[in-house]
Amino acid sequence: MSETLNQINSSASSLNYVTLLFGTTQLLEALYSFFLVGIKRQRSFFLPFQGYQRAFLFFFGLWSLVLAVACLYPDTALLPRIYSLVYVAVPFTSLTFFYFCFTYTFPHKSHWMKYLLWLMVIPLITAIFAIVPDYNKYFVIFTTNITYIPYRTIEEIYQPWFYVHSAYSYALVLIGTLFLIVKVKYPSTQNRKLCIYAIIATALFILRNVYRTFIEADDAIWFMPIFSISVTTLFFLVVYADESQILVVKGQEKLMKALLFPIFLLDKDGRIIYANKEAREICSNIYQSNQVIGFRQDIMENFAPYQIESGFVQSGFFANEENIILQSKSTGGIFYLHQQEISLRGKRYQNESGTLLMLVAISSMQQFLTTLEDKAFKDSLCGCYNRHFLEIKQIEFANGSETLSQLLPISFIMCDIDGLKVVNDTHGHDKGNEYITLCHHIIKTSVHSTDFIFRLGGDEFLVILPNTEQRVAQDRVATIEAKMQEVKKEYNTSISVGYATADTLPIDYQQLIKEADQQMYQKKNQRKKGISQT
Repeated sequence: MSETLNQINSSASSLNYVTLLFGTTQLLEALYSFFLVGIKRQRSFFLPFQGYQRAFLFFFGLWSLVLAVACLYPDTALLPRIYSLVYVAVPFTSLTFFYFCFTYTFPHKSHWMKYLLWLMVIPLITAIFAIVPDYNKYFVIFTTNITYIPYRTIEEIYQPWFYVHSAYSYALVLIGTLFLIVKVKYPSTQNRKLCIYAIIATALFILRNVYRTFIEADDAIWFMPIFSISVTTLFFLVVYADESQILVVKGQEKLMKALLFPIFLLDKDGRIIYANKEAREICSNIYQSNQVIGFRQDIMENFAPYQIESGFVQSGFFANEENIILQSKSTGGIFYLHQQEISLRGKRYQNESGTLLMLVAISSMQQFLTTLEDKAFKDSLCGCYNRHFLEIKQIEFANGSETLSQLLPISFIMCDIDGLKVVNDTHGHDKGNEYITLCHHIIKTSVHSTDFIFRLGGDEFLVILPNTEQRVAQDRVATIEAKMQEVKKEYNTSISVGYATADTLPIDYQQLIKEADQQMYQKKNQRKKGISQT
């Protein structure tokens, strides 16, 4: 290289306009990458892939910085030394990109990184061949020719190790990109679109770089800064916007202490290595002489599987490889157990895999199931049953169960609120909701507590009355209509009601609804005609 340095003509005039402009863009790009490295992340504790992401952004910025110096430094005699530094930044950019993609896609496999350190061998050899002049002959030989493509650069003659370096670097980037594709396919990935954009930007950057390096150094140089800024920005946002891995690693001690439910950390052999205060209280056998002792089975000895039997949730509904419902043998409390594979950090564990156990207390299983049923089967405004629960009842009617004979005679009452749109338009939707709730209250107080009330839509209700003959159903309708007359003065509206009764099996659910509906609309039309004549 020393002979090359002496032969290259030092000339400030070799700085043309395009070189200055391209060098300035590279400098801005480098500063932008370093800026992203320094931005404080949202999380208060460190995750493995965060370090590799910062390393990738740093080496990417270093690559751009060296290119900027090569373009802006006026003395061409130093160009071989400057361009040799590019081949220090490039292989480590590819390597840290691979490390980031691996740890980000497989956070629970971060302990494998100790087996992947050997991937640094080829980048280290490349860096030595690039910066030590005696070894340039194995990598890249810099000639005395200054070329413009269209910015200023120095002609290079590639040697065998350059192709090894190139194939290795591109392979790392390709495999890393495949890891990101796997990440996109995970159902838990929160920032799927950002990952897809990052994959596309990386592919375009690599294709453009391969084209200029091995095919033709064309004049379209401005694609590179655009692709570079896109890659750095997207890979920064991929991590910055993702909060899905919040419990992948142990984190800080104060985080565990702040959680109000039992937390256990187990090593790869199932040994308990940490238990917070709540965990030690519920499993007293693991805490002796102010030390946590024991294994996973010692925790499970304090619990028994809880069998859930109800019409809504069957036993085993929550039981799978990661989640189960348990009951404490000592207190009888019910707990939801969640377990997740994590990566343990520190000198002792060196990113070994472990397990996080969380026990979330369910104060009353009956209350828990009732809450689920309410959300699934109850109308949020009125508190009565919704259309979904009616469909389940319809299936029971269609099956013709023997227990249905005990409900005969059975009556159906259809109610339609008249003038709800007028109330909404005149007084607003809050008043309209109040009116709907009032109508439901009137219907509810006009029938027995054993009857089923369903809200079918905005202004329609259906009442199913077991053991109710036609005469009684007619009285219920009269009661509803009479009570509606009392509130008619305030809202200037009414309710149309129809009914139908079945005395024998099978119960034709659809026919009963149709008959009650027809009678209801007959009354509605009669009321409209009466108003029109008045």
